[in-house]
Amino acid sequence: MDAQRAHLKTLIQTLQSPQFFTAGIFPTAIQWTSTSLATILIDYSELTNDNEYFSNIVAFYDKQPVLSLICQKNDDKLWVALTYLRGAKLAQTHDNKWVQPFLNRAKRFYALARSGWDEKSCGGGMVWGGGSDYKNAVTTELYITASIGMYEAFNEGDYLQAAVKGWSWFKMSGLINDQGLVNDGLDNNCRYFLPQPISYFYSDF
Repeated sequence: MDAQRAHLKTLIQTLQSPQFFTAGIFPTAIQWTSTSLATILIDYSELTNDNEYFSNIVAFYDKQPVLSLICQKNDDKLWVALTYLRGAKLAQTHDNKWVQPFLNRAKRFYALARSGWDEKSCGGGMVWGGGSDYKNAVTTELYITASIGMYEAFNEGDYLQAAVKGWSWFKMSGLINDQGLVNDGLDNNCRYFLPQPISYFYSDF
């Protein structure tokens, strides 16, 4: 167990290296990836009760490009919500004054993403984001998970209803095939849809 914990700590230290992740104005990792890395750090801290990196989580919160993320797709916004739901839980035992700021950001981004739930085609499902009309499987799964997390954090029945409604649609949508694999998404005619790759321009200055 000690050896496994040492390996895990080495991994976390590596992920904090500048070439993999920084919490600057422009994170080295693209936005949803850096948010996921922050969640890994939160999970590590909670699993090991290691408080060493809590200040890194706070720095990431302080320097995260919020305005840019607001313009991203719904899955990016839901990753942010999930990260800070996890962060708020960790803050309850590590530094209580960060619980509410983390919850506030989770609530803000969940509310932004929630507008992506659409029943105009296929009876429901989450669209990927602005400019897209296909119902994305990952975004819908994140929406269900985040809705459950919001219910646990705020104890408001509306969030639980959203989670139940999302899962009820998802399991009957046809996105899960006979082998139990999840297809990427559905177009507005409820047919399987695989989006074309998108080329991104990235600058670190």
